[in-house]
Amino acid sequence: MVQIEKPAPRVSRRPSALVFAAFVAGLVPLALHTWAALHGSLAQDDFVVTHQAAAAGPFDLGFLFQDYHGHLQPGGFFLAAVLTWWAPLNFGLLMAPLLLMRAVATVLFWCLLVRCFGRRWAILVPFTVFTASTLLLVPTLWWSYGIQLVPVVLATAGALHAHVRFLQDGGRWWLGAFAWTLFGLAFYEKAAVIPVLLAGVTVLLGRSLREHARYWAVHAVLLAGFVTVFFVVTSSQVGAGAQPMSAGTVADLTGRMLGDTLLPGLAGGPWSGPGAGATWAPSPFVVVVALLAAAVAVVVAGVRAGGRRAWGAWALLGAVFAVDVGLLALTRLREVGPGAGDDPRYVADLALVAALCGAFAFLSPGAPSGGRRERPIAVVLCVLLLVSSAVGFARLAPALRFEHSAQYLGNVRAAVAEDPELVFYDTFVPSDVVHEWFGADSRASRVAGLLPGTHFDQPTNRMHQLDATGTPRLITGVEPVSRGLPGPVPNCGTTIGETLVRIPLDTPVLGRHLLKLDYYTSDGGEGLVERTPVWFQPGLHSLYLPVDGLFDHIGVQLSSPGAPVCVAKVEIGKPVTQ
Repeated sequence: MVQIEKPAPRVSRRPSALVFAAFVAGLVPLALHTWAALHGSLAQDDFVVTHQAAAAGPFDLGFLFQDYHGHLQPGGFFLAAVLTWWAPLNFGLLMAPLLLMRAVATVLFWCLLVRCFGRRWAILVPFTVFTASTLLLVPTLWWSYGIQLVPVVLATAGALHAHVRFLQDGGRWWLGAFAWTLFGLAFYEKAAVIPVLLAGVTVLLGRSLREHARYWAVHAVLLAGFVTVFFVVTSSQVGAGAQPMSAGTVADLTGRMLGDTLLPGLAGGPWSGPGAGATWAPSPFVVVVALLAAAVAVVVAGVRAGGRRAWGAWALLGAVFAVDVGLLALTRLREVGPGAGDDPRYVADLALVAALCGAFAFLSPGAPSGGRRERPIAVVLCVLLLVSSAVGFARLAPALRFEHSAQYLGNVRAAVAEDPELVFYDTFVPSDVVHEWFGADSRASRVAGLLPGTHFDQPTNRMHQLDATGTPRLITGVEPVSRGLPGPVPNCGTTIGETLVRIPLDTPVLGRHLLKLDYYTSDGGEGLVERTPVWFQPGLHSLYLPVDGLFDHIGVQLSSPGAPVCVAKVEIGKPVTQ
């Protein structure tokens, strides 16, 4: 008799309800962020960095290791150079690596929570605090800041995950902690806090720092080496300005960073909307008081739940917050004033730290689930956080999508596509595209010059100037500040041949102006105007040429034998458009 073996029961491979909930909690904020990011635009420092990247290339060490307003970020500059070489001013392409890094950081943070506390519903709350925090979602819509912060968030999550695996499993996971730390340091100096977080998590997990003495020694050497390089390369860390630095202004700054920015940002707010520049509008006093009361209640509840471990977790969060306050006070308080505390960029790194410290305060590593009530409580809190974040993000995000910049670039791109022969007289762009304090970097050629087919400041018979919207306006003449003296030849003015002729001006000119030269010639030919090659078209025309410097005459000559050119009028001044 043949026995027939029963098939083994099938093991369901469907993800658990907890994993599905975590997927939703991570995907919803990421989807909102992706949509807003891909509908945004470059602005301010973005144009400065991409212009420098195009000029330098990805392997120019001077560009990569420059002192950029007190920051050392070779990783961000390298990425900017590669992506600018690939597709200049393509905002979607520039944002793609940041979105990918944000997604990977989300996965790593979930894996870190599971490693520390196991698969339990309670970890869904700190996970959602991290994924839904407007501290991360909003300011990283600004590319030049996102290229600093997002890699550090990824590096922090990756280094912590590798570190915990090293503590639990041993092996070569310690290499991952060092690699992630180096990765973060290449983008933003705030990654220097990663070793501090690693040490803090070690203590919170109940492990001794003496257990891996050589491991910590290497971390100390790595951190000391970075600090040395940072202070050698940069020289503008401490900000100067007219604002006073006193106990009162530091206290005001701290209060704004906490009540107006950090606490609302962790809760998905603020719901008061954006402020000036990249700041958030201060919340009403009642809202600030309520948030502070809620924060105190959370701290007390955490202490009751976690005891000494909770005190350690809150101390770690407080220490990192104190570092952020100190850095901002030293670098921006004198220059900007306490209002800098309303800018989420200076506390955005605390979103991950706060979520992790909150998890350690309330949850014991390796402890069993909190019972049946844990699931509904976690789900309700996460839904509230996601809704709050969606509302807050919808109010805050438009300010950092830089729609005016998008309109400006779009109009220039469309105009050049319609008429590839356009030549633009270089002028300054509106301050909300690039602020005038950037100097020459706020000129249109630095903002839109990387668009394929654009031409600036070239001699032409038909020149345009971009208005505040990026729309070309035909230049019809100049408002003269100086004129050429009349030439001696009747019905001609000044006759130009192969010999250099200097046409004297009635008033010396200093600075950047537009030269308009009215001429007639019976045959076209090459020539030089102030040593700039030009082409004289046959017939009666006007030639426009930007000049910059000190002039008391204008030198004109032909480059080869040909029909003479009659210069009837010379004017230098500001352009006049239709």
